[in-house]
Amino acid sequence: MEVNGFIIKQMREDAGLPRDTFSAICPPAELELIEVKNEGALEVILDLCGKLNIFYHQAFPEATLLTEVSLLNIVRSLHLRQEFSSVLFLLDTYGKKITYNNARIVGHLLYFRAYANLFGNHDTKKAVYYFQRAYTFLHDEKRYEPLVLRGLATCYQANEEKKRARIFFERAEQLEEKMNTQLQLGPSYYHAACYYADRGNQEKANELCDEGIETLLEVNLSAGLEELFFEKAIIQEDLAEQVQLLKQADYYADLNNNHQLKELINKKLTNN
Repeated sequence: MEVNGFIIKQMREDAGLPRDTFSAICPPAELELIEVKNEGALEVILDLCGKLNIFYHQAFPEATLLTEVSLLNIVRSLHLRQEFSSVLFLLDTYGKKITYNNARIVGHLLYFRAYANLFGNHDTKKAVYYFQRAYTFLHDEKRYEPLVLRGLATCYQANEEKKRARIFFERAEQLEEKMNTQLQLGPSYYHAACYYADRGNQEKANELCDEGIETLLEVNLSAGLEELFFEKAIIQEDLAEQVQLLKQADYYADLNNNHQLKELINKKLTNN
């Protein structure tokens, strides 16, 4: 992802910190690339911002923050980190300026806004409003619909509307039971993607990787993400994109202690 690498470099140098200070986040060579080439893996960038006390909106170019897919990726990662004030700031400052082409992205961002209002600001009135708006976009999405219903149920419970809360909790549970098997199939996306890639159908393989990554992120599971990012990387023709995906794969391989895959990733990165 595009990043204002010069800001990271400036803040690091102002603090008198050598690159190897951040080796727990990324290797010094990767940090140098971020600072010089203005490109880096999203999770690494967010970790660097936290370490250097950089506001997220300063770390990314405005053009990136005003792109619906990029904003969704950033907001989703901050949502998973429970950085609710940052989620609301980015949505208020940049999300409202975007002309959206994808209604699904609108629904996802409304869900994240609702969740941030509920658990960050404890504002159940706003949370209900945004959960209801999100539901109009996501009522047929198997992964998000029960999450929205649970959000509404939590709001009603907080407002002492116990009967209403129970109805929404039960609806969410019914949907979750139906999709329980599907949630356990995250790693199978990887095998399906490999199947199509081996048979020359890169487009289908890429779609399956994207769907698998999104599925695991949305249910807050990291296991298997390293394999999906790796498979997505090796079928890319664009070298720069391949490198960024490999770095994402490396991040999750570290997180999940997948040492065998990490060795393969490092070999690929070295060859590039």
